[in-house]
Amino acid sequence: MENKFREPIYILALTIILLYLASFIKIDFQFWGIQLKNVDIFSDIKSELTTSWEEPQIDFQNKLNSPPENNKLAKDLLASNKIDQSLNNNINYAAFNFFSPETKTDALFISYNPQGKEEDITGNVQQLSNFFRALKNSNSQIVRVAHFGDSAIEGDLITADIREILQSKFGGSAVGWLGIVSQDVSFRMTTKHTFSDNWESASLYTSNPLGLPLGISGECNIPKGNAWVSYETTRFRRNLKDFNQVRLFYSHAKNSQIYYSFDNGPKQTAVLKPGDDIQQLILKPERNAHLVKFEFPIKDQAYLYGVSLENNPGVYVDNFPLRGNSGVDLQKIDVNVLKQFGKYLDYKLIIFEFGMNIAGTSRTDYSWYNREMVKVINNFKTAFPQASFLLIGVHDKAMKKGSSFVTDPTILRLLDAQKNIAKETNIAYWSLFEAMGGENSMSAWVNANPPMAFKDYIHFNEQGAKKVATLLTDALIKEYNKFR
Repeated sequence: MENKFREPIYILALTIILLYLASFIKIDFQFWGIQLKNVDIFSDIKSELTTSWEEPQIDFQNKLNSPPENNKLAKDLLASNKIDQSLNNNINYAAFNFFSPETKTDALFISYNPQGKEEDITGNVQQLSNFFRALKNSNSQIVRVAHFGDSAIEGDLITADIREILQSKFGGSAVGWLGIVSQDVSFRMTTKHTFSDNWESASLYTSNPLGLPLGISGECNIPKGNAWVSYETTRFRRNLKDFNQVRLFYSHAKNSQIYYSFDNGPKQTAVLKPGDDIQQLILKPERNAHLVKFEFPIKDQAYLYGVSLENNPGVYVDNFPLRGNSGVDLQKIDVNVLKQFGKYLDYKLIIFEFGMNIAGTSRTDYSWYNREMVKVINNFKTAFPQASFLLIGVHDKAMKKGSSFVTDPTILRLLDAQKNIAKETNIAYWSLFEAMGGENSMSAWVNANPPMAFKDYIHFNEQGAKKVATLLTDALIKEYNKFR
């Protein structure tokens, strides 16, 4: 029998060669809504040029950092233009006495450390007064915030840190809103969320062939008989360790009973009210609980939308991620449904953070996006007339150009459209792009030590998400202090 053990090696080698050659073909188009682009299979092992000058690079992670204004050598280099002044926002300067057996030298050490920069909220900042007024009374009432976004906030990223910062300053605990069926349960750390596999689900980011009324999260779920869902707190965040109240949101219920239990205790029963409007079922454990489980024994028993885990007066920040969405599909949520949710979820601030899913295409005209997002925001303003609104501009996204990663030019055009959306709807606007450091800043976030974004040059990691939340809450609290 002929030995063909070399054939797989030949096939593998040929595949690698073809993929390498294909990486030189410029690709920039969409296929069935999926953006196709170049992929360099050797990018991770290439030496990337991340600075625009040649200076000795020395590890100073454990050395004492000192700003250039306190360092003569740093000031001299800046004055002589040996360091590009435009890089100030993305560079940390460390000056210290460096000892060696032969010499002692004052040295300047430079590394990218993209900590972002202070960026003020612009647009109609006065429109935030409703939120700020509520914050002043957060010790005696619930102040609720809705955070809508794309995959950048999935898994409670960014939102969890906004929540933690605001709760630490203004009070409150527990996670707030959680869906019935979720795509992010495998990597969401703030709550352990599990559910049975016999749910019929519709959403604005997948499909809705039956035309089911979508809830505040853009989702609707129907039990198919003996379905269940469970929520358990974690100690990932100090303010989310327990809850003393659960609210279940539903509509179109049969006059029937469901089962629930706290902390694996005995099953209890609750009655669902019939009717097409949004209803809430309020349940309270005898003492603060860590786990609640719902069971829905009857097929098509109700349309289920989600729960809210709550504790004391203070701030709640609800996470509403819409994977792969530009935000315009929020129009699919009926305004009357939004109004009904508004009776139970009296939002004082609604944040929109979208844009990345339409950036990077061959589009040069974002007027359609401008038009559709204006409709979205106006719908929410109608449904939540007492809420303040904040639009977050799209963050930086890098693309490969030669041996460097630079800002995708479509990002700059999209930012102009988003500023105009905020202007047309007369709401507040915050530029995450500028807070990151402006043009070409994503590369610095990716290459930071530790990294703050993934090597797709699009998404923040956990550390980057925390920094984004800090920059945003700093800007909000700055305006709140002015309001007081």
